[in-house]
Amino acid sequence: MDQKHLPLIDWEQAINVAGNQKALAEDILRMLMKSLPDDAASIRQLGQEQNYSELLKRVHKLHGALCYSGVPRLKSIVLVLETDLKNNIMVDLPSILDRFDTEVSLLLERYSRLNI
Repeated sequence: MDQKHLPLIDWEQAINVAGNQKALAEDILRMLMKSLPDDAASIRQLGQEQNYSELLKRVHKLHGALCYSGVPRLKSIVLVLETDLKNNIMVDLPSILDRFDTEVSLLLERYSRLNI
């Protein structure tokens, strides 16, 4: 699945999910961006350790947060990762984790240029 056609940040979606409250959408994204570096590092480490049960828990928790944050590209990749883990499909795990890391870096960089 190619996520590159999805926006890194979709403000319309974020505001809609936040009940049309722009300030709330910004707060939700801000909280995600604050925790994302640690979450991403933990996910990467668990993947390297092949601790798939804990990895699934962390990925599931992150996916839930992404559903409310207006970040469709990262959400899409995390959904693929979560689905593969649930179905015990580990063959693509290294490449999915690499794409995850790339998208996290792109998102954090884009967020750092926003004025919120």
